[in-house]
Amino acid sequence: MLETCKKFLLFSFLKALGYFFLYIPHFLRFGFAKGVAYILYLLDSRRKYDLYNNLDFAYQGTLEPQKKQEILMTNYLNCVYNAICFFMLSVSNKRQVLEMTTFDNPEIVWNLLEKNEKIIFTTAHYGNWEYTTPAFTCTFDRPIAAIMRLTPSAIVNAYLLNVRSRFNVVAIDKRKGASRLISALKNIGIIGILTDQNTSTNEGIIVKFFNKDVRHTPIASLLSLKYNAKIIYAFSEYSKDYRKIHIKFLPPLEIPRTDNLQQDIQSLTQLQSDALEQIIRNNPKEWLWFHRKFKSQYPEIYTYGQKSTH
Repeated sequence: MLETCKKFLLFSFLKALGYFFLYIPHFLRFGFAKGVAYILYLLDSRRKYDLYNNLDFAYQGTLEPQKKQEILMTNYLNCVYNAICFFMLSVSNKRQVLEMTTFDNPEIVWNLLEKNEKIIFTTAHYGNWEYTTPAFTCTFDRPIAAIMRLTPSAIVNAYLLNVRSRFNVVAIDKRKGASRLISALKNIGIIGILTDQNTSTNEGIIVKFFNKDVRHTPIASLLSLKYNAKIIYAFSEYSKDYRKIHIKFLPPLEIPRTDNLQQDIQSLTQLQSDALEQIIRNNPKEWLWFHRKFKSQYPEIYTYGQKSTH
C-alpha cells in the first residue's frame, strides 16, 4: 500500500512537471535549463574532470581551451534539457512530438520499410537520443523495440518504462536484452540500440575509435548478419535555439560478406565505430563526453586527481 501511494505521488508530481514544462514559454524553459546547467558546471567536478580527460585523450591535446569549455557547457545543457524533454514527453501527444522533430534523409527508412526489410537502428548519447524512438514511431507509424537500462529504484523504473513505452515503443530490460531483442527483430522487425558506451570485456570487442583501442558492443553486427537486417545509424541534434530536434539517418552500414563470421562481425562493428567518430568530429558538442568511453583499455586516464591539460 505504501509503495502504491509513493508511486502515485511520484507519477502525479512528474506528470505535473511535464505539463508545466510543456506549456510554459520556450524562453523560460530554455532559460531555466541554462541556469541549472550552470549550477551543475560549478558543482560537478568529477564529470567535468572525465570530460576534459576524454577530450584531451581523443584529440591528443589539440583542442583549444575555449572549444573544450564550449563542449563542456553544451554537455551540461543537453543533459538538463534532455531531462526536461523527457518530462514533457510523458504528457505529449503525437502532434506535439512531430512538431518538435524533423528528419534528414527519411527516404532511407521509407525505402527499407516498403521492402519489408528488418532494421536495426544504432544510435549514441548524442543530442536528445530519447526522442529518436517516439519521433520514429510517430513519423513512420511503425512500432520499435529499444533497450532500456534500469535503475536501483523500482518506482523510478516504473516511471521510465511508462514514458519509454508510449507511442508504440517496446522497452526491453537490458538484463534480458539479447533474447528479447532477437524476438523483437523477428516479430516487429525494427529495433534500436545505444552502442556508444564502454562495455565489459565479455560484452565487447576491440575496435578503433579516435585512433584508440576501445570496446564496442557487437550485438548490432551479430543480429544484422544472422537475421539479414540493415543497420541504420540515427542521431539527433538540437537546433541552435533548442526549439527543434533534428534527427538524421545515415545510409545502411554494409560490408562484403565472407565465410568468416567473426571477421564480418569485427568489420561491421568497426564500421559503426567509424560512423560514430565521424558524427562526433562533425559536431563534438552534442556527444555526451561524460562517459568513460576509453576505460576498458586505458583506465589510468580516469584516475581522479590526475592532471588534465584543460
